[in-house]
Amino acid sequence: MSIYMKRTKILFWAFALLFTLQACDLDRDPANYIDYGKSYRNMQDAKKWDNGIYSTLRGKFGGGYVIPQEAQADMLNAHAAFGNLYGEFHGWTIKPESAVLQELYHSYYAALIDANVVLKLLPKMEVSSDEQVQRNHFLGDAYFARAFYHFNLALRWGMIYDKNTADKDLGVVLETEPGSIDKPKRATNADTYKLILADLHKADSLLNDVAAVQGNTEISADAVKALRARVYLYMGDMTNAYTEAKQLIDRGIYPLITPYYGQLDANNKVDSRKDAFAQMWFYDNGMEQIWQPFVDKENEIATTTGFYGADLSTATYWDNQHDASKIGDYNKPAYVPTREVINDLFTGENDHRAQVLFEFVHTTVNDMNASTQLYVISKFKGNPNYATLNSTHWGGYVPNGNQAPKPFRIAEQYLIVAEAAYDLGNISDAQNYLNQLRRSRGLDPTTLTGDALYKEIKNERARELAYEGFRLWDLRRWKQGVKKRTFQGRENYYKVPAAFYAGGYKVDIQPDNYMFVWPLPKNETLINTNLLPNPGWGDK
Repeated sequence: MSIYMKRTKILFWAFALLFTLQACDLDRDPANYIDYGKSYRNMQDAKKWDNGIYSTLRGKFGGGYVIPQEAQADMLNAHAAFGNLYGEFHGWTIKPESAVLQELYHSYYAALIDANVVLKLLPKMEVSSDEQVQRNHFLGDAYFARAFYHFNLALRWGMIYDKNTADKDLGVVLETEPGSIDKPKRATNADTYKLILADLHKADSLLNDVAAVQGNTEISADAVKALRARVYLYMGDMTNAYTEAKQLIDRGIYPLITPYYGQLDANNKVDSRKDAFAQMWFYDNGMEQIWQPFVDKENEIATTTGFYGADLSTATYWDNQHDASKIGDYNKPAYVPTREVINDLFTGENDHRAQVLFEFVHTTVNDMNASTQLYVISKFKGNPNYATLNSTHWGGYVPNGNQAPKPFRIAEQYLIVAEAAYDLGNISDAQNYLNQLRRSRGLDPTTLTGDALYKEIKNERARELAYEGFRLWDLRRWKQGVKKRTFQGRENYYKVPAAFYAGGYKVDIQPDNYMFVWPLPKNETLINTNLLPNPGWGDK
């Protein structure tokens, strides 16, 4: 090659490099960098971020945040038409590759980013004295959200809390910086719960001037206390659980609903226009809600919990056939209550929760001509005001599950006090607070003591919090397994044939089964090799 040709080639690449450098924006942020500060410059921006905190929280109280653990527990059977929805949980065949686990895990950590943006940037913002109170509230909301997300991660993926080994047991990855690309290790359980409680303490102080009212759509210090009482309960710290929950009860702001003794309607159902308990669930009205996130029919809806499963196509088909023997309410939910729930748990004749929480309907699988009757869960049926279709069935509308979440109710606090009091040896308080709740639900008081009282406290918790996402975690801390899932049916009344249930989901799970604690998602452990697996999952 000649010297001329060499010079020509060198000049070509020099000009090419110069052109490339000129074309590049050297001030552009790296692809993996997000400048949150550009969207967080003033209190108007801060208000939008706070709205985002509320919106994200509202979406974490239903659907996949509730059904997997309920399907895994002992109060549901899979309908034959369930389409394998959460089947791996129902059958205790969970694997780290589970798409459900991946989505849940990453959704919690994505939500933590928003909370951490607020906690990182808002304290640096200069605000006027008039804006100081609002800033405190925004910070309090973010601390509450961060505690809530870390706690729910710990319930699912952290080892069971034991104060004696908490400084060694694996908790979860703690996220306190927005958008971090580090590959951190899991914190210990001691550090996990230390951060949760520290965040709740800060939220309590920042939100203590938010008005405490029934059905509050704002997060108040009372909501913080309610979450803290729940955290202490699952930590096994009964002294603090008792104190926190009793303080909420003693304030008297959220009285228990007066029991309903009215007549049932023509369909043997409670008249929801008269019964306050039904009003709470079906119309989002009530005295017991400590925090009830705002919902709107048009564009601010919560994640729905599809346990009701209104089957419009089958109901419409028989309406058009004009066959009076077949016309009725048809439902096809993924899961239905077990016989133990319908026949044993709700045995009290005056327990009007049974009339509100369940409906006796028709169901089919594939053949519309082959139907049976069974009980379905109507607790999350949905607020008629948020329905989009009317119907001659299901009370005059097509239920779609849209209703306001009720994450913190005073009834839960009564249950916490009763259980904590029993654990602490205070039998008088255990009976007193349990009986106050029982009277509110139409049941006679109990005089049980000893193990029988403890069993009744646990049964009352199962009744009151049925299908709200607590059952699996309760079985775990009570060291109870998952065995009976009997098909619905009552002698000389009704019998649901096995053909209407999904097969292969009878289980016999011992209290020490490792699947009570979920595995970290496979796609997360492949990326972050610093994450140690939970016990039992190491070779999975």
